Amino acid sequence: MVVLFRFLGLIWMLILVAVTLEVAPPPRLWIVWASVGLAIFWTLLTWYMARRYPRSFSGPVWFLFDTVAMLAIGAASVASGAAELFHGGLPLSYVFVGAEWGGLAGSLIAAVLLAVEQFAVHIIANLGAVRAAGSVIFFVVAAIVGWTFSTLRRYDNERQQARAALAKEQAAVAVHQDRMVLADRLHDSVLQTLHAIRMDADDPEQARYLARRQERELRRTIEGWKTEHRHSFRQALLAMRDDVEDIHRVEVEVVVRDDAELNEGLAAAVEAAREALANAAKHSGSPDVSVFSEISDDEILVHIRDSGSGISDARLRDQVLARLADRVEKVGGSVTIDSSLDRGTEVIIAVGR
Repeated sequence: MVVLFRFLGLIWMLILVAVTLEVAPPPRLWIVWASVGLAIFWTLLTWYMARRYPRSFSGPVWFLFDTVAMLAIGAASVASGAAELFHGGLPLSYVFVGAEWGGLAGSLIAAVLLAVEQFAVHIIANLGAVRAAGSVIFFVVAAIVGWTFSTLRRYDNERQQARAALAKEQAAVAVHQDRMVLADRLHDSVLQTLHAIRMDADDPEQARYLARRQERELRRTIEGWKTEHRHSFRQALLAMRDDVEDIHRVEVEVVVRDDAELNEGLAAAVEAAREALANAAKHSGSPDVSVFSEISDDEILVHIRDSGSGISDARLRDQVLARLADRVEKVGGSVTIDSSLDRGTEVIIAVGR
C-alpha cells in the first residue's frame, strides 16, 4: 500500500511539473529537475526497500530519511520560484510511511511535520495562509491510514498468537497420542508376553523364546521412533531377522551401522539376505549366526556370517550363489560367498546406492 501510493504520488507530481513548465516555467529550473530526480529515485528506493528489507523499511531510520526526502520535495516549489506548488500528492505518501513505522501515532507525527512545512511554504511563497488550511488533509489521511495500519497490525498479532497457541495445542495432542500408542504397545506386547512367560515358566526354551521375541519387538519399536525414513532399510532388515528367528527358532545378532530409505535395490538385498540367513539357520548347524550391514557413498553391503560346517561341495556353493545372485543382479547388485569346511560361511551382498 505504501509503495502503491508513492507511485501514484509520483505520477501526480510529474503531471503538475509538466503543467508548470508549460504554463509558467520557474526561474530556477535546475531545482525543478533536481526535485523530479529525487522524487523518481526515492520512489524506486522505497519499492526496493519494501521488497528486500521489509524490517528496515518499517523502522525509525527509514522514517527519518523519508522525512528529509519528502520535506525537501515539498519545499522545492518555493525554492524554484514557481508560481504554484508542483509537488502534488507525493509528500502525502509520507503519511503512509509513518503509519508503517508507528501506526496511528507515526502517521500523526508525519502529518504534523507536513502541515508545519506546508504552512511555512505558503507564507514564504505569498500563497496566503488561507490556502495553507488545506493542510488539514494530512490529518484526515493520517487518521484513516494510521487507524487502518494499527488495526491490521493488531489483527495480525492476534492471528499469529492464535496460530502459536494452536500449534502448541496440536503438539500437546501429538505427545498425548504418542503416549497412548506406547501404552497400547506395552499392554499388547510386553504385559502379554510377561504373562505368557509366567504361564510357561516350566518350559525354559519357550520362556527364552518369548523373552527374545519381546526384546526384538521393543528394539524395532525404538528403531521406528528413531529413524527419519518413511520406509527404513534398517527396519526391513530387523523385520526379516524376526521372521527367520520365528520360523527356525534361532537367535540372530544384527548390527546395522547406517540407515537409508528403502528402495527397489535395497529391498532386493533384504530378500537375498533373508534366503542366505535361512540357509545358515537350517543347514550350517552353527549356534552363532549374525547379520552386519554398512553403507558407503557408493554401495550398501550386507554380511551374513555363521561358524558352522561350511559348504564343501563346490557345485552346491555355485547353486546357492546363483539363487542369491538372481535376486540382486536385476538391480545391479552382486553376491560373493566365502566358505570352507568347518570354518563357517560368509555371504556378502552388495547393492549400489
